Amino acid sequence: MTKAQSDQKKVILDATSQLYMKQGIKSVSMDDLARHLGISKKTIYQYYENKEALVQDIVYAHIAKENIEVESIIASSKNAIDQMQKIAKMALRTLEEVSSGTMFDLQKYYRQMWIAITNIHKELIFGVIKQNIERGIVEGIYRSEINAAIIARIYGEMAYNIINEDVFPSKDFDKQTLYRQAFHYHINGILSPKGEKIFQQLNSSTE
Repeated sequence: MTKAQSDQKKVILDATSQLYMKQGIKSVSMDDLARHLGISKKTIYQYYENKEALVQDIVYAHIAKENIEVESIIASSKNAIDQMQKIAKMALRTLEEVSSGTMFDLQKYYRQMWIAITNIHKELIFGVIKQNIERGIVEGIYRSEINAAIIARIYGEMAYNIINEDVFPSKDFDKQTLYRQAFHYHINGILSPKGEKIFQQLNSSTE
């Protein structure tokens, strides 16, 4: 693939991602994409054989971008609580950017992809949260008796269920409110007395 082709593919991917995130996947046809981009459908099909391939690329690109941001947060955070709050901010921003329709469409119309992506995401979350808990224990701001692997798994399942339409339908629950509640439930269950003082000082950063 030439640089010009690579650049055009990225333009298609980025523009489509923005449309899907705002309007949902099912409601945006390949004709809509072509009109929005000012190119022919034939050009889109040069890079993506079908809509499913395009959706898959968008989702994996989002996960890769998320991974890079998490690594930056880990490197720049002052302590485990600061790290966790920055991760919470990132998660809240993602929930704000991605429409409930997009989540619904992925789960209903791209079920196998959703399951595969969910499993990958759960493992990413598990690794990040386990590292965070281990760091907090070393720093003395999380309770020392906590089993990091167990709590990280619980957190991953909790995070998944927030966006699971079968558990929390978007028509009944606001995803950002759900995440804020889940975050406070998690952090207040693992803080040591020293950590509680630090959390009180930083708490406003997640509001």
